[in-house]
This record gives sequence, structure tokens and C-alpha cells, in this order.
Amino acid sequence: MKARFFTLSLVLVALLMVLSAGITHTPQVSAATMEGTEAAMPAITKQIKIAVVAPSAKNDLAWTQSIYDGLVAVQTAVGGKDKLDFTVSENLFNVPDAAAAIRDYATQGYDIVIAHGTQYGASMFDVAKDFPDVSFAWGTATDTGESQGLKNVLTKTSAKWIG
Repeated sequence: MKARFFTLSLVLVALLMVLSAGITHTPQVSAATMEGTEAAMPAITKQIKIAVVAPSAKNDLAWTQSIYDGLVAVQTAVGGKDKLDFTVSENLFNVPDAAAAIRDYATQGYDIVIAHGTQYGASMFDVAKDFPDVSFAWGTATDTGESQGLKNVLTKTSAKWIG
């Protein structure tokens, strides 16, 4: 299980690196942004499935588009959909609807569920308790739920998962 979390953590860190670089310049992720990232990518032997629950559209010219573009870039870097597949649930600003989507993705066996907004934190933590083998993440906060005993929530600052 540690190897699985390590691989998922590396993919998430690569995604967050791409997002950070993309936000600095433009919402579009370019080939230059991905340069050098491929070398850090682990060999993926099983398809990784990622779900994103977002409050806005994937073409919002802001955070949701950045995460979408980052996922497209990481998907390309690791070898396509057969290595990394993802789905984005857009326009879920209503927290109960987002919570239902987060739970649905965990139930469907997604490897990583990204709740892309701080408004989803409490819901994400509730679901994460029920699915310890699913990695959950959010890029807009630093709380990993450690004080609640969670070990499957990642943030941009939770590099402690690696190494």
C-alpha cells in the first residue's frame, strides 16, 4: 500500500508542479511547463483514475482550467489515457452536490479524488474517513486532516508523503 500511495503522491506532486508553473504565466500548460517533469514521473503499470470536483467550468480561465490543463499535460507525459484517465465534474459550487460527487467517485474506485475548493473540506474529510485506500487532495488549503486521524489527504504542501 505504501508503494501505491508513493506513486499517487508523485503523480499529484507533478500535477501540482504543473499547476503552479501554469498559474504564474498563463492558464494554458505548455510543453515548456512540462519540461523535465517526465523524468520525475514514475513508471505507471496500472491505470490511475483521477476525479476532479470543481465549483466552476474547466474553461474558466482560472483555477479549474489550470487543473484541467495540468491533468491533460500529466496524462500526455505519462503516456495517455491508458496510464492516467481523469474526469472533471464542473460547476458544483453547491457543497451537498459536490459532497455526493466526491463520495460517488470514491465508491467507483477512483485512485485520487481532488476536491478543488476549500468549501469542500469538511465533506472531503468525511468521505476520506470511509475510503482509506483512496487518495484525496485539494490545492487550495493546507489541512491534511491529520488531526482527525486521516492519512489519505494530500495538499500542495504535504510533501511529507514523499520520501
